[in-house]
Amino acid sequence: MGVLNISFCTVFKLGSHSIRGRCYFELLLVDNVIYGSLASVKNFFNQAIYRNTFKSCSLSSMMGFKKLFRSTEMWILIIFLVVLTIRLFIAFQSEFFNYDTYYTLRQVESVKSTGLPLYNDPLSYGGKQQILAPFYYYFLAFFSLFMPLTLAAKIIPNIFASFIVILTYIIALRITKSQRTALLTGFMSGFIPIIFNNINKAGNDYLSIILVFGIIYCMFRINERKYIDYTLILIFILVLTSPLALILILGLLFYLLLLKLEDQQVEMKELEIILFFAFLAFWVNLLLYKNAFLSHGLMVIWQNIPSSIISDFFSQLTLLEAILTISLIPLLLGLYAFYINFHLEKNKEVMLLTGFAISTFLLMWFRLLDFITSLMFMSIALVIIASYSIKKISNTVEKTKFHKQSKILIVILIIIFAATSIYPALIIGMDKSSQVPSEDDLIVLEWAYENTPQNSVIASTVDEGNIVTHIAKRKNIMDNNYLLTQNIDQRLKDVDTLYQTKFQIDAVSILNKYKSKYILLTDYARKKYNIDDLSYSGNEECFQRIFYSNNSTLYLAKCKIR
Repeated sequence: MGVLNISFCTVFKLGSHSIRGRCYFELLLVDNVIYGSLASVKNFFNQAIYRNTFKSCSLSSMMGFKKLFRSTEMWILIIFLVVLTIRLFIAFQSEFFNYDTYYTLRQVESVKSTGLPLYNDPLSYGGKQQILAPFYYYFLAFFSLFMPLTLAAKIIPNIFASFIVILTYIIALRITKSQRTALLTGFMSGFIPIIFNNINKAGNDYLSIILVFGIIYCMFRINERKYIDYTLILIFILVLTSPLALILILGLLFYLLLLKLEDQQVEMKELEIILFFAFLAFWVNLLLYKNAFLSHGLMVIWQNIPSSIISDFFSQLTLLEAILTISLIPLLLGLYAFYINFHLEKNKEVMLLTGFAISTFLLMWFRLLDFITSLMFMSIALVIIASYSIKKISNTVEKTKFHKQSKILIVILIIIFAATSIYPALIIGMDKSSQVPSEDDLIVLEWAYENTPQNSVIASTVDEGNIVTHIAKRKNIMDNNYLLTQNIDQRLKDVDTLYQTKFQIDAVSILNKYKSKYILLTDYARKKYNIDDLSYSGNEECFQRIFYSNNSTLYLAKCKIR
C-alpha cells in the first residue's frame, strides 16, 4: 500500500549552523483515501493563507499607525484642533460678542438682504456714509447660508486664528528645513497671549493675518511660477479685506532697504511683485477712501480717531504687560535671530520678516496702527523668526557633549513657554470672553426697538454705539467708526460729559444738540466713567427711567432748552 509523507519544516539559522526547527505540520496522505485527504489539504491551505494574511495586515496596520503618529503633519493637525477646541470653548462661554462685532453683524445682514454692505448707514452717528473693504462681509455672509450668523461669527474667526498654527509651521519649515523646529514654532504660535485678546470678536483681523503671512510665504517661493499666481490672488483678496495691506507694503519696502544695506541681490521678480502690490493697494484704497481723503486730508492716516483715544494707545498696557502678551520666549529668541542674521549669517527669508516686524513697530510707535493689532502682527513675526534661533541653537547643541540631552532642553523650553505664554493666553481669553454686553443690556435695547419711535436717537458710550444700532435698530450719537465725521473730538467730549456731568442743563443741552431723548446706562458705562448712576437722574420730572432690567436702564429726557 503506497504511503506519501509531506513535511513542512522551518529551518532557523544560527551563525553558520542550521538547526531544524519545529515543523508547522506533518501531513499523511494515503492513496486509498485520497479524496478525503485532498479536502483536508485544501482546508489547511485556506486556513494557513488566512492566518498569514491576517498577521501581515495587522502588522501593516500597526506600522501604518506608528508611522502616522510619527509624522509632524499629524501632530501639527492635532495642535491645530487642540487650539481650535480651546478657543471655541472659551468663546462659547458667552452667547454674545464684544461690542465691535455688532457692526460686522449689521454689515453681513445687509449683504444677505440687499447684496451690498451698508455704505450709507442711516443709524450710525444719526446717519452717515461708511467706508469699508467688503470682502470679509461677503465671506461671512456665505457661511451664514449654512448656519446661523451668530454661530458663523463665533466659529469662522476662531478657525482663522487657529490656522495660524499651520501657517507658521509651513513658514518655519521653509526657513529652517527642520520638521521638529517647525512643529515647535507652530505650537508656540497657537498660544501667543495677544492672539486670544479678540477671541469674541468677529472682525477681519485673523483673516488679514492669514493673508499677510500667506503672501510672505509666497514671496519666499517667488521663483516658482505657481507661487507668483498665489501671491497675486492673495494680494487682491487682502486689499479688498483690510487697509492693513499697507502694513505689508511698508514691510516689503523695508525688506528692500535691508537687502540694499547688506549688499544682497534684489531679484527682479521680487521687485516687480512688490511694486505691483504697492500700486494695487494704493489704487484700491484711494478708491475706497477717496471721500475720507477729501474730508480729513492727511489726518485720514490716523483714521480720524479722537486725539484723546490716540493718546491712550500706549496706556492700554505697561511695557511688562506688552512683553508678556507678545510672549517672552519668542521675543528673546526673535531678538537673538536678528543678531545672528545681521552679524553672522544672511538669510533673506528672515530679513523679509525682520523688515515687516520693523515696519509694524514703527507704525505702532507713531500711533498709526492701534496697539493690539500691532502686537498681534509683531508677535507672529517674532515667533516665526524665533524658529531660526531654535534651529541654530539646536545645531550648536548637537556638536557638543550635551547632544543626548537635546530633548530635555526642548521639554524645559516648553515648560517655560507654558508658564509665560499658555497660562496668560488662557487668562486673557477668559477675561475677554466676559467683556461683552450683558443679557440685561440686550433686553433693554430690545424693549427700545419695540417701544420707541423709529427715528429715535439713543445716547450711549462710544463702544456701545454699535449694539444700539444693531439690537435697538435706533440711531446713536457716536460709535467707533470715526471716518467722515466732523468735529469728532467735540462729539466724544460731549458723550463723556453726558455721563459725568452733575448738572441737568449740561445733559439736556447735549441731548438737544444731537436730537436725542434717550440715555442708555449700563454696567459698562458705570465702570468706564466710575459712576453709580447719572448724577442728574434724581429729577424725575426731567429724566424718567422708562425701562430697566437689573442694572441696565433706559432714561427718557423730557426737558428741552429753549
